[in-house]
Amino acid sequence: MSSFLDSHPRRISHRAVLLLALFAVFVCTAGAGAPPTAGVIANGKLAGLFSGLVLLGLVAYALWTCAEPIWNETRTEIGTALLILAAIWVAKTSMLPLFPGLGSDVGSYQAWADRIATYGPAFTYQRNYFLDYPPGYLYALWAAGLIAKLVGASGTSARVIVESPALIGDLLLAITVFIYLRSAGYQRGAYVGMLLIALNPTMLYDSVVWGQSDSILTLVLLLSVLMLMRDEYEFAWGLAALALLIKPQALALFPVLGLWTLLKLDWRGWWRPAFAFIAIAVVGVAPFQIHHEWGWIFSLYTSTAAYYHETSVNAFNLIALVAGLRRSDTDTVLGISAFTLGMSLLVVFYLFVAWTLWKQQTTRAILYASFIAIFGFFMLAPRMHERYLYPALAFMVPLAIAEPAMLALFGVLTLTCLFNLAYIKHTLDTIVFLDGRDRLAMLASAINVIAFGFALSLYPSPAEAAAQGAPMLVSIESWLARRRPAGGFGALAPEPREASTPPLPWIAIDTLILIVLLAGAACVRLWKLGRPPDIVFDEVHFVAQARHYLRSEPFLDPHPPLAKLVIAVGIMIFGDHPWSWRIGNALIGTALVGLTYLIGLRMFRSRLAASIAAFCIACDGMFLVDSRVAVIDIVYVTMAALSYYLLFRFVDQRGDPVARRRTLIWLGIALGLCVGSKLYIPIVTFGLVVGFILYVIWDESRRERLPTPTLGRKRLIGATVLVSAVSGIVYLAIFLPHFLLGWWGGMADLFHYYNDVIWYEQSVSSATHPYSAPWWSWPLMLRPIAYWQDFPKTGDVATIWGGGNPVLWWGALAALMVYLGRMLERPTLVRSFIVIGYLSYLAIWIPIGRTIFLYHYLPAIYIGYLALGGLLAEFWEGRAQMLEEIALLLTLFPCAMLGLGYEVGAFAFIAMAVAYFAVIERPLWPGRLAFIAFLGSAVVAFIYFFPIWVAMPIARAGYYARMWLQGPGLRNWI
Repeated sequence: MSSFLDSHPRRISHRAVLLLALFAVFVCTAGAGAPPTAGVIANGKLAGLFSGLVLLGLVAYALWTCAEPIWNETRTEIGTALLILAAIWVAKTSMLPLFPGLGSDVGSYQAWADRIATYGPAFTYQRNYFLDYPPGYLYALWAAGLIAKLVGASGTSARVIVESPALIGDLLLAITVFIYLRSAGYQRGAYVGMLLIALNPTMLYDSVVWGQSDSILTLVLLLSVLMLMRDEYEFAWGLAALALLIKPQALALFPVLGLWTLLKLDWRGWWRPAFAFIAIAVVGVAPFQIHHEWGWIFSLYTSTAAYYHETSVNAFNLIALVAGLRRSDTDTVLGISAFTLGMSLLVVFYLFVAWTLWKQQTTRAILYASFIAIFGFFMLAPRMHERYLYPALAFMVPLAIAEPAMLALFGVLTLTCLFNLAYIKHTLDTIVFLDGRDRLAMLASAINVIAFGFALSLYPSPAEAAAQGAPMLVSIESWLARRRPAGGFGALAPEPREASTPPLPWIAIDTLILIVLLAGAACVRLWKLGRPPDIVFDEVHFVAQARHYLRSEPFLDPHPPLAKLVIAVGIMIFGDHPWSWRIGNALIGTALVGLTYLIGLRMFRSRLAASIAAFCIACDGMFLVDSRVAVIDIVYVTMAALSYYLLFRFVDQRGDPVARRRTLIWLGIALGLCVGSKLYIPIVTFGLVVGFILYVIWDESRRERLPTPTLGRKRLIGATVLVSAVSGIVYLAIFLPHFLLGWWGGMADLFHYYNDVIWYEQSVSSATHPYSAPWWSWPLMLRPIAYWQDFPKTGDVATIWGGGNPVLWWGALAALMVYLGRMLERPTLVRSFIVIGYLSYLAIWIPIGRTIFLYHYLPAIYIGYLALGGLLAEFWEGRAQMLEEIALLLTLFPCAMLGLGYEVGAFAFIAMAVAYFAVIERPLWPGRLAFIAFLGSAVVAFIYFFPIWVAMPIARAGYYARMWLQGPGLRNWI
């Protein structure tokens, strides 16, 4: 690894340090002697404001010091990185309401934030009040508490505010890693490293799901090391003092900081960082010191350490493996107490760390020493908590970018740490304590011990290893350049086929593929269509309305008639039977699969991509259920898909105005049928398709450089008028039965109908339903729908479960994120259509306050499956980025853990990850392995969930095994 930066230290004046410390002592003394009525002086708020600004300025200065040398050359890149991180931060923040966190931790944070905001720092630590954190993180909680009081937040909103500092720490930690890697000469690797932090599942779980604040400690520790690299010793040790004030486990890094300082700084200057450390510590503690004895802070640290006098406080480490979990650390192992054993091993280990630093004083050496010191502290010391491995992951990232062995180790530790957190949180939420010899805990501990041994073997730098005859592996940067020369972060993504190749000609293989897809879709959609023989979910409304048409009975429904007319036609032709109610939807849902293949051919110029997209529609539970039940959603989704096909057909008819006019007429018909099927959502379809038609016309006019702008405007106006007119005519024609049956007498009745619809929507705006789900929960499929259930007291059960195929559903979300990144790099028609279309179908629901359900996500997830088909085809053809492959494979992790259980699922996923990295250097192999693993998992999930999509009787235990999320609140599949 190259040197970080040329050091240009700004020596902080010892007078300034002295003044800071003296001011803090003065305020502390004055506050202690002031009467309680002295306001902001006696309660420490004035001193706290001063100290908080000093500590915040210290962190801000460190961040700017890292970024300043590269700011002029890379400000655009840093801006792009910040934009990406801001989007991720918004996504994480939006997830906070979904996860209440660990009750004891989050509840303590909320209580402390409220207490310090109410009473001030001086009255925060009180006798008989539980507060075992040192003052450092309380400054962030104080700010959160003040904001919560200012806006009058309570309940979930107050909790989100209190948890937000940790998410800000996530963002700052990721940008710090980006800046360091960019400064070290990595371009693609800087983005990769940033995302390894920002999207790391362990760090996400810690901040969002658990509600902890380890990101803040990690950020300060990392900045302290980076300041040492730049010879900013005073600021490095000031940050070290702040880290110690945040959490005591910062001590794990102090031997590295101390030895590096002794080795690199002239002995005559040692007093300066020592004095800076003391000054920042005094400044941080001073506001809380008021009205306390001078030694209270030391008593706080010692009492906290003594409180957890156990072998391992839920950390899956060596001590847990040899002495068990949560046992007294006075218990003996081979005649030695667990505490003595752990501390003795720790002393020997830190001698090894000192030897590695003594041997080589490079940026790689201090990063490795920092990582291994924290990892070793977690593995060997007693009284370790499950979260103490978190900072080690951040220090690994720069090493993982440069060294594949470190990347593999990073992947293993990410998974074991995630498992440690998830398993312990689940335990704390249910049975409180694990068995001291829990099998899964011991297995994870053993894996960590093996990983620790491997980490110790990596102490030589890659250059040293090569000199000693060890094989030299290439870095991530080299992998990206070698395997994907045209793409990746920091470079333009591969040029899509849409811009470089003509439409694929229709050949015999297309006919064969289409027949197979339609036959397979028809089999699963028509099989035992009459089961159950009862009314299912909203069939109570729509079948009844279809009967009203057949009986000439007027009724009010806010949705336009087309879908109900489809149901009525089935009843009219085949009689009033359950399967005849549903036959129209089943045929339309089958046609949607074939239509998706046609769309995929136009969009991606790939038969493989088209086949996969159609396969996704055929194998998804929501599309299957809505095709087998007499509801209205599959009709408008199919009509929308038809309009997409005609849109891309229009794009391919460049230079043929006559054919384009015919296509616009058909497009108007498709959009009219779509708008005539359902309220609200088809409006998005109309705007999306017409908007892209107009964009294509405008872009072509611009490229053709027409002699007058009037001709271009005429084309735009003509296309708009033609499509809108035809759509309007078709829309009105759908209401013809209302006129023919004598319910309406003229156009005025149509407007009366609209007034009735407005009244109806207002009347149900406050309605509730147990299966309702807010729009932001749909991409994660947190709340599916029970369409129908048959649960006798004994024996098999049957249900129609309105949920998607989780492998495909969550994979589509990853594919959409990939297309979002590609669109930001190089926007194209297909990329823009996918991203804008998906976001539009979600955005329409934001202002709608009525009860909404998971099936409203169908048009958005349909576009997601188009993206997934295109992405998987690129995997097979070797045209995707490695990070894109990894991103999609990561979506299999929750499926493995939830579907197979912690033990089997973790090992299955690890085995897949190992196989992927084992073939990373072979052309085509990694992408094809990801392709096979993902689609294979999707097929298994389809077979597994098929019985509860089609009301097939299954054992009661089998039903509950398929309900992966169970419990109160939104996250419930039952």
